[in-house]
Amino acid sequence: MHFSTLLAGCTLCALSTAPAFAASASWDTPLAGFNGTGTSAASPWAAGDAYAEWNLFDSVTTDATPDIAGHGSIRQLNPSAGTFLTGSGNLYSSAGAAAFSVELESVAAGTWSVWLRIATQGTAADSQAFLNGLAASKTVSYSTTLGGFGGSEEEAWWNWILTDPASLHFSFSSSAPHMSLDQLAVLAIPVPEPHAWMSLAMGLGVLRLARRQTRKG
Repeated sequence: MHFSTLLAGCTLCALSTAPAFAASASWDTPLAGFNGTGTSAASPWAAGDAYAEWNLFDSVTTDATPDIAGHGSIRQLNPSAGTFLTGSGNLYSSAGAAAFSVELESVAAGTWSVWLRIATQGTAADSQAFLNGLAASKTVSYSTTLGGFGGSEEEAWWNWILTDPASLHFSFSSSAPHMSLDQLAVLAIPVPEPHAWMSLAMGLGVLRLARRQTRKG
């Protein structure tokens, strides 16, 4: 047996048998005002006009069947990464750096707040991810050190504000092997235009005036 194969197997074993600091295929932290765990369709992390969530991956090449909501696809782009499906439904890249591409259904015209969040074990994702070629920096919302061969268990997210996107194409990667992708979700939420905020403020002002008139009466 080649040493690299043995190392990959031992690392996978370590990731599988290390103490469970967080539940697999379950979001441990709230994000963007939503706090669903994603453990089933009844408890999605979020809800929005464009949303897709994967908690158990079913293909190494292209998984176009999100477990919860929406229409989208995820691909692992680096053939030399040695990516395979684990028994728990993770995408584990044993031999090289992982490189993932995610597509989400298109959205209507307007300004959108777009989120990409992932949960990983072992090697963490790189700090930058891209949406339609635009870079964003990673924010880590949960992290704990794993035993065995090391690495971390991590939940992280990226956020962009886009206007009139023709498509939603995400990409992210790891700089080293042994990243195990546990969960992934993408979400697009419309951002109210300035005139909508003005209308809301005027409406609230009318309500306050009506309450004052009622009290005086």
